[in-house]
Amino acid sequence: MESTIAEWLDNCIKKLNGDELTETDLRGITTALKSQKQLLLYLYSKSTNLRSPLGAWAVYDATAPDEPVLPSQEAPYASVLDAVNDGWRIVQFPRPELYNFSDVENAYLGYEFILEKFA
Repeated sequence: MESTIAEWLDNCIKKLNGDELTETDLRGITTALKSQKQLLLYLYSKSTNLRSPLGAWAVYDATAPDEPVLPSQEAPYASVLDAVNDGWRIVQFPRPELYNFSDVENAYLGYEFILEKFA
């Protein structure tokens, strides 16, 4: 998506410099922005540390069926930080006060990070 917008801007700059820029050229960005879709990635980490290994994950695609999709049996990333380095943005961090493990074995999903990416 970013490369599409960058190419569009470069093209508009060239047209502007050559006195060829039109309103249609400028409105082209609207089409590019409307064509993007939001993907959500839920990563369940072993702790609040961004480098912690993952315990579970799910991907939600706005254009796909309502059920989440596991990309594979292997985690898509080794950690939340790896996902961020691949262009995902964190929209929700886990709240540690929700996870009191003092007297019990952790038998449920770990710390939930929600990330988004537009494609």
